[in-house]
Amino acid sequence: MLVIALVSTLALAACTSSASDEAADDGDLNLIVPSAPASWDTRQTGSLTLAAQLLVNEPLMTYQADGAVVPNLASAVANPSLTVYEYTLAEGITFSDGSPLTVEDVKFSYELHSAADSTSYTAAAWSQVESIETSGNDKIVITLKAPDPQFRYTIAKVGIVSKAYYDEHGDAVGTPDVPQIGTGPYLFDRFVPQSETTLVPNPDYRGEKPRFKSITMKVAKDDAARVVALQTGEFDGVVSPPLSQIASFEDLDGFTGQEAPDFGLYRINFDTKKAPFDDVHVRKAIMHATNRQALVDGIFAGQATVAPTLVPESIMAAAGDPAEVKQAYVELESDLAFDLDAARAELEQSSRPDGFDLEIPVDQGDPSQSLIAQTIGQDLAEIGINITVKAMDQQGHGDAVYFKHTADGLSIDSWNGGTPDPLNIPKNTLLPGLFGNVAQYDNPEVTELLDAYQALDVEDPTRVPVLLKALSISGDDLPMVPLFTPKVFAFFKDGMELKNFDTFWYMTRWTDNLTTS
Repeated sequence: MLVIALVSTLALAACTSSASDEAADDGDLNLIVPSAPASWDTRQTGSLTLAAQLLVNEPLMTYQADGAVVPNLASAVANPSLTVYEYTLAEGITFSDGSPLTVEDVKFSYELHSAADSTSYTAAAWSQVESIETSGNDKIVITLKAPDPQFRYTIAKVGIVSKAYYDEHGDAVGTPDVPQIGTGPYLFDRFVPQSETTLVPNPDYRGEKPRFKSITMKVAKDDAARVVALQTGEFDGVVSPPLSQIASFEDLDGFTGQEAPDFGLYRINFDTKKAPFDDVHVRKAIMHATNRQALVDGIFAGQATVAPTLVPESIMAAAGDPAEVKQAYVELESDLAFDLDAARAELEQSSRPDGFDLEIPVDQGDPSQSLIAQTIGQDLAEIGINITVKAMDQQGHGDAVYFKHTADGLSIDSWNGGTPDPLNIPKNTLLPGLFGNVAQYDNPEVTELLDAYQALDVEDPTRVPVLLKALSISGDDLPMVPLFTPKVFAFFKDGMELKNFDTFWYMTRWTDNLTTS
């Protein structure tokens, strides 16, 4: 039996279990995952959850490990200008219920995310879309309001769904009783929301026969259960486990580790629309009272790098002048010094000079959030800010922090870069109205700079300086405190390996890259 743990918010829905009779030769693949969505509705998945979603709901274009984006459901793509994308749909493709894939299905799939009132986790990636139109029976034309160097990755991350199926079932699609359907090599077979999912082969898949008889993805109850599952042989591996557990996995006999730098970060968010976090002195007090290096050393055993800003230096340096980037990052880091005396001085200048009590919500699917909150709470107490930590399930945490903003105003989360472009995290977390902008931050100068970056050609040498200026200004405003950039790890039983493992592995057809010997 083969098993892996994939860092995805994974879970699935029931479909034709009889498809398991069409099993391939590699047996059952059982996966431990850190969390699972409440629904497999395409709007409620994103980032690492795509490791499962895109096996069922295929995209028009597929991301490759070398960074290329190549046709999949599309037979051809054209870019008449920097703002127009034309895709020609391949012929003869069907959904798992036998119905044909049409351009109307593609248009509908994209409008689920691009609609003005969309609650999609990936709505930010569609914010530049001006129109989505069909042309004839085989062409979809997307026009952007302005150039967006990341848009090609957006197409590679959005799985296509059936319009007729959504018309029939509405918001029930993706739940246990109404499994999502797609054109991919696997079907949703079993789904327990926020807990467990099973995929089985699509017997009518047009391409190469799926490798695994089934793929089961299950959330461990706690950290101890995750390690025990590997020790007992119930599971054969773990991909992207919590950093706090890396040492435990390194000590396990019979397992080989892989690692890669991540494009993402942990951060402290301040809701700038709520008192007292509308006061920059309160925000700076908390920033100076946060010992980021101690978090890296104590919680993550050094398996992360303190973050001077929202973009890892290696990602920024790859897009610009490394020497210029290095100097800018030194300056950004100098503004984030841990200094309790400076923290007290800032608080004395604030609207809450005597301190205050604070409840911090954390996602129970990410144990690191709770550890970070409890650790910074010790230093915050030194300056008169007393915290309590409230563990919440994924849906409750999402409402409190991202959608309904019912939390007290300070939260801790991790934000994964969704594309290799350095704009990804700044755009999603600094532009007003977007899902990742937990701070509800709105600085017109920063918005103008980010828009200017998007309008520049990817080879333009002025792009990186523009982005660095935006990061410097937002750093002074301090809507959030960048904490650290983690590494990503995978541990498999000896003889198993996930080829081309990197921070964007979940965007690829990763089942083809999983090797055994």
